[in-house]
Amino acid sequence: MNLRQDSSSLFLDQIRARVTVAGIQTMPAGWSLPRRTLPCHDIIHVLAGTGVARSGARRAAFRAPAWLVLPAREAHSLSGEGLRLAVVHVAWTTPDQRDALSLLAPDLPLSPALPAELDRLFEHAITAWLQHSAAGSASANRWMELWLTRAFGDRLPASRLDPRLVDALAWLHRHLGTPVRLDALARFVGLSAAHLRSLFLRQLGNSPKRVLQELRLTQAYALLEAGGTTAADAAARLGWRDRSAFNKSFRRRFGCSPGSVRRRTASDLVV
Repeated sequence: MNLRQDSSSLFLDQIRARVTVAGIQTMPAGWSLPRRTLPCHDIIHVLAGTGVARSGARRAAFRAPAWLVLPAREAHSLSGEGLRLAVVHVAWTTPDQRDALSLLAPDLPLSPALPAELDRLFEHAITAWLQHSAAGSASANRWMELWLTRAFGDRLPASRLDPRLVDALAWLHRHLGTPVRLDALARFVGLSAAHLRSLFLRQLGNSPKRVLQELRLTQAYALLEAGGTTAADAAARLGWRDRSAFNKSFRRRFGCSPGSVRRRTASDLVV
């Protein structure tokens, strides 16, 4: 296992997205967007048409279907013919978190080649946000977090993290279903428990206990989304002895119940 590559997606899981859906827009012939600078990132799924995107000093021609990622704080513009665009603005606002796309931006193509599986996640984010409810907004944020993790998790420069923290994250990931003691984790990476806790707080903005719970919840969501696992099985596999505590934590984190994720996945599989 490549610990640094494995833990890079775990680091991305600690970043919380705030989503604003601009919607699906059809542009008139000859349409162009003047150069502008936004405080958020634009994630755009090009559903139809051809065009050119510019961001900073970079330029990319694109043809549908395609993805565009226009980073925050760079001046960018769009122009094209027959364009139909699904647009999501993604911002990170919590002061104790890093902005993953800002770290990636210098090396990220404006029109990256991404797997087709991301289409459905993006559609789920838009559909959830358009519910115009607190639960819908929370669900939309979660779908975008999944989208970002699957799109760029293996490219996040984990080397920017302290190597001992990278090893600690990978160790936690391998022990999601077992009781974890901070002193045992600290011995594994060669630090005192106090020093390790300080390292987590300084670089990830959360304690080891909170990060472990986030990793477990993220894995539980992935298991339920993949299908074939009940909420009770997911809770047991990931170390929850109290099913009600698992349900409460899951709902608080994702804005929906474990059962609703499993039911939605099952309905999506019906042909």
